[in-house]
Amino acid sequence: MAEAPRHTQALLILAGMIWGTSFVAGKLGVEGTDPYLFSAMRALVSAISILPVFYLYKFDYSLFRNKAVWGIAFLNALGMLLQNVGLTRTTASNTVLLVDINVVIVAVLAALILKERLNRRIVAGLALGMAGVALIATKGDISSLGGGSLIGDLLVFTAGVAWAFYIVFTTKELKKGYELVHFTSAMILLTGVFVVPIGLLMASDLTVGAGGITLALYTGIFCTTVAFMLYNVGLKALGATTTSIILLVEMVFGLFFSFLLLGERPDLITAMGGSLILLAIAVISFKGLERSRLRRRA
Repeated sequence: MAEAPRHTQALLILAGMIWGTSFVAGKLGVEGTDPYLFSAMRALVSAISILPVFYLYKFDYSLFRNKAVWGIAFLNALGMLLQNVGLTRTTASNTVLLVDINVVIVAVLAALILKERLNRRIVAGLALGMAGVALIATKGDISSLGGGSLIGDLLVFTAGVAWAFYIVFTTKELKKGYELVHFTSAMILLTGVFVVPIGLLMASDLTVGAGGITLALYTGIFCTTVAFMLYNVGLKALGATTTSIILLVEMVFGLFFSFLLLGERPDLITAMGGSLILLAIAVISFKGLERSRLRRRA
């Protein structure tokens, strides 16, 4: 296999950086706007921004007749809603860690759903990752359950689980031969079909300021449409094994921007939990990278 062009790798890093900013943007967005309303605004913006794809390309409209595609879009919508609501109860840095633990969960689900081999490396990664999640959620004290940021932590963690199922089922559907750009465009549009009405119905306050509108535009256009398109360009050129690397880049940028823009400094227990999650992701990711090197040598 020929080495991928450096500009393609740069696009993947850019996608990861944009996704890293989404946690801070989301946190700022839900501080001034009802989280359900903010979700609806973001989903509407991204759905509108993707419409040109349907006119510029010979689109495969059979995607909309596939029930699995609708189910996958619902998972994506669920993840978005849970993350934005959770951000009102926890920090952006906690959200980065607890959402991106889905790298480990994806590896387990791939073994169960896609029949990929479940080895000791995946089991070890799962154990390390779940230990990290437990430390962050409880702060190392079981008696703290029910207080502090626990509810928010659980909501964003569940968002990560929803996205793990989204990733695995998307992988399964893409094996049927759908074009990545077509599939992603359909997902973005159908996600809006779910999130917009749910968000408007669940919102307790429909008031939104200029800041909320600006952040919805940014997260809808850049953190959804642009980032997914950049990601798909890289995915087509480099293959699925780069997914774990992108998520690591996203986590690094997410934590950096949380510290830089929000001043969030993790305490010792959170840092320990985050280190376990990073180690878990590294363990799982190394498996994919090792397999990629072997294919190149073949």
